[in-house]
Amino acid sequence: MDEAFPHQRMFPRLSKKANVRHIVHDFIHRRQIDDKEIYDIAVFDNRFVFTINFKDFKKFVVKDKPGIIALPSDLTIKDIERVLLKFISTTTPNDCMGKAIKLLG
Repeated sequence: MDEAFPHQRMFPRLSKKANVRHIVHDFIHRRQIDDKEIYDIAVFDNRFVFTINFKDFKKFVVKDKPGIIALPSDLTIKDIERVLLKFISTTTPNDCMGKAIKLLG
């Protein structure tokens, strides 16, 4: 998750279903880290980026590398967890490789 999201402990159900990591809390990066750096770290660690910043992140996505999954910025924590749980239960990681996906609330 990029720095716009709260710590993953705020998403207990999601954390049980997926190996969620937060760029600030788990990778010990400062807030206001550059978007490209977030994407590069995700690719290096073979992770997808969950973000609210679709426009800026979509330009970094590379074919056959982890993609980005964008959520609306106005979702509550509960709604974020609900939307992501639904998404990961109906989608495989291979479905998302090299893609910029925009989810709706």
